[in-house]
Amino acid sequence: MKTPKKPDFEVLEFGGHTYHRHKKDRDVLRGTLEFPSQENHIDRIVPGFPQIQRVYRLKEGVERLFGNEVFFAEEKLDGYNARIFQHQGGLLAATRGGFICPFTTEWASIWKKDKNLDSFFRDYPEHVLCGEVIGDNPYNWQRDPNMAPGAHFFIFEITAPDGNFLPPEERYRITADYGLPGVPKMGQHSAARLEKLYELMRELNDRGREGVVLKDAAGGKRLKFVTPTTDLQDLKDALQIGFDLSSGFFFNRYLRASVFIKELGLNQDEYASRIGWAFLDGCPDPENFKQAGEKYTIYVQSENTWKALCEQLKSKVLIACDSKKEVRILGRKMLRIDFRRIYQKSTQRYRKILRGHLHKD
Repeated sequence: MKTPKKPDFEVLEFGGHTYHRHKKDRDVLRGTLEFPSQENHIDRIVPGFPQIQRVYRLKEGVERLFGNEVFFAEEKLDGYNARIFQHQGGLLAATRGGFICPFTTEWASIWKKDKNLDSFFRDYPEHVLCGEVIGDNPYNWQRDPNMAPGAHFFIFEITAPDGNFLPPEERYRITADYGLPGVPKMGQHSAARLEKLYELMRELNDRGREGVVLKDAAGGKRLKFVTPTTDLQDLKDALQIGFDLSSGFFFNRYLRASVFIKELGLNQDEYASRIGWAFLDGCPDPENFKQAGEKYTIYVQSENTWKALCEQLKSKVLIACDSKKEVRILGRKMLRIDFRRIYQKSTQRYRKILRGHLHKD
């Protein structure tokens, strides 16, 4: 007798909505959401967002994926992936993993008015806006210092009801027509004129920007390429929680940075020093180390949003709230919350290391 196959989804609830969150890439993409009706039929499906593959060598990667085709470049922003969609008359927002996020959903209600999302969903009720949330948020504490306080949404894909992304030029037209915020466009490129793309990457690297995503004209093929400045910043910032990360996190960033530096002809002596300093600067202070963690600031309209978010976050990592205070941003009274994610494995290991415990390495 065969063992019944376990479903690939879990049943969750948010704000009175019951939904299925697909946990693995199998019959459907991980992060896909399904909303069942009372008759147990599926009323709405929000497709998961496919993983965008990266390349370590730009020239070879472009030639392999795009051949002689012209492709579009867009800036890769450093935040977190969110999908905003309309369901039963309201807006909901899901993370890459397929959780409806109370923080992003609350901010979607703000963007609905401030960023004209309401007009878009009035005319495209079954479409999904896929974008990057940057600024003050609970998932990525590395914020752009040029951004105003609060969370900011920039669209990088629009999913049609059939589950496919709109072609880039169609998306550009729609975002322009509705005045929607989009990721910065970086022009059209081709393998035959690769030096233009190299110049763009050097300029982004000099400005400390994350990188680019390249997409074909039909919107079906894409790859991402990041700058060594971003990789070195990640290495520095992540070292304190390194025992909670995979070894591949560090190795892949060292390798990507090294290959990029050589391919784009950057000063190797300069970057050899920067790689070393990234490690030294990221190492915990032996005299003042207390806990391995990351500090975050977020702004919410309702304390219930913070409580719901905290419940989601606590399932993966220890959360410590440092302060709450009322502030006024973007013309609204909001609650500023400063909190920390505390990584217990790294905390314990560093405490032993810095207190002189013996180790079998």
